[in-house]
This record gives sequence, structure tokens and C-alpha cells, in this order.
Amino acid sequence: MAEMFRFLDSGVHDAALNMAIDEAILIHHLRGEAPPTLRVFRWSQPSISLGRFQNVEREILSDLCRERGVALVRRPTGGRAVYHRDEFTYSIVISRRYGVPSGVVAAYAYLAHGLLEALALLGVQAEISDGRVQKHPSAACFASSTQADLTSGGYKLVGSAQVWREDALLQQGSLPLDDRAEEFYALLRFPDEAARAAALAFYRQKTQPLHAFAPDASWEQVAEAFRKGFGQALEREFVPGELSRSELELAEQLVAEKYSKLEWRKERVTLV
Repeated sequence: MAEMFRFLDSGVHDAALNMAIDEAILIHHLRGEAPPTLRVFRWSQPSISLGRFQNVEREILSDLCRERGVALVRRPTGGRAVYHRDEFTYSIVISRRYGVPSGVVAAYAYLAHGLLEALALLGVQAEISDGRVQKHPSAACFASSTQADLTSGGYKLVGSAQVWREDALLQQGSLPLDDRAEEFYALLRFPDEAARAAALAFYRQKTQPLHAFAPDASWEQVAEAFRKGFGQALEREFVPGELSRSELELAEQLVAEKYSKLEWRKERVTLV
């Protein structure tokens, strides 16, 4: 009998615990103590997650974030800043023994089929980015395109980032449900207001939220579409489950030691 794949709707947590839970699942999976896991989750307050190597002070208006009640946290994965408000966040932990190909780009393409199936279940036809990497001088993830992106009608819908440890990976991703770009760009550092306005205009030329394509899709419907879509793509059922006590205890330890801080970027891992 094939090993169960797990689906976790882990509910609402603060930014640090959300990132710590993902790493705790990855560590348990590497130990053989957790199955491949697709997790969906929410945030207890508006938050910005920063890519592993982003420079916070150079790119984020930290004081303004504090004034506006926006939490800052560093992700274990790479990439640029993501604003977590009115969006859908997912993560998946899986390893090569379950069929994931070696290499970041190949693994992105493999897992993208789960995203494509999920969007199709929501009535949205999307495609994998054509592979041309386009950088934009902004700290925001959705201002740039990579091989990890999914687009519909030329607009970026989903952004994802990965980290590998040994033969296992953690992929984290965001699907904006509504347009909160103006709020987000107010919290990013630019040389002047003209540059901020130009960057926001560029973002809106390249990106649309899910509700522009599927206006009635609820967060719960998106979550179920992800569970079914990844199941179809990977040909395994994702069975609803819970975090183990050990995973939660490790996550709480990682909050204290790591994710409660923004400057912890020293481990050597393969990421993009």
C-alpha cells in the first residue's frame, strides 16, 4: 500500500510560527518521521515574508511596518518580499524518493502541475512561465518573473520559492486573492515617490489577483482545489491530517532560536 501523503490546514498563526512550522515539517520528513506534506495556512496579522538573502534595511521601511502593525519574518526559502494579506499561502515538503526530479528548475516544473490543476479546478487556465527570468528593481516578489511562476493571460498569478536539504525540498508559494499592492509598495524602500509609483504601475501591468479571474472563490475553496489539484498531479491522495506534537515543539523551538529574528542567514543549503 502506498504511503499516505498529508494535507494540513494549519489555521491562523503569527509570521514566525508559520515559517518555523514549514522548517519543522521539512526536518521531520528528512528523518522519516513525516510524510510528504501539502500545507495551507493563514496569518494572524498583515505580514511581509522576506527572501532568505534580502537586505531588510535596504529594501523595507521597517519603522513604517511597525507603525502599521505589519510583521516582518525571514523565510527559509529564497526570492523576494511577499505581502501576506488577502492572499493564499501554501507550502509543500517532499523528497526525491517520491518522484521529485533533482534540480531546482526541474522540481519547480514537476510541482507546477499541482498548481495548474488547482487553478483549473477554480476555473482558471494558467501556464508555467516561459522561462525567461525578468528582474525588476523592486524588493517585491511579484514584480519579477522566474521559472517558478504561473501566469494566466500574461499575468503572474502564483509565485513560489524553494529550499533543498539533502534529498528533500520545501517549496513555499503565494497566490494573491485581492489587490493589496498599493499598501505593500508603501512599505518598500524606494529612492523617491516617482520610483515607487513607477514600480507599482509595473507590478499592476504584470500581476493580477485570483479574484480578477475567479471573483467568487473563497479561501476554503482554494484550499480544497490545492488539495485535489496536487493529488491529481502527483497521483496520490492528500489526506487531511494534523501536525504532530514533535513537529509543533520543534517549530516553537525554531521560533525562539531563529524565526523571531531577521538575521540568521548562515546555513549552507541549495535554494532559489
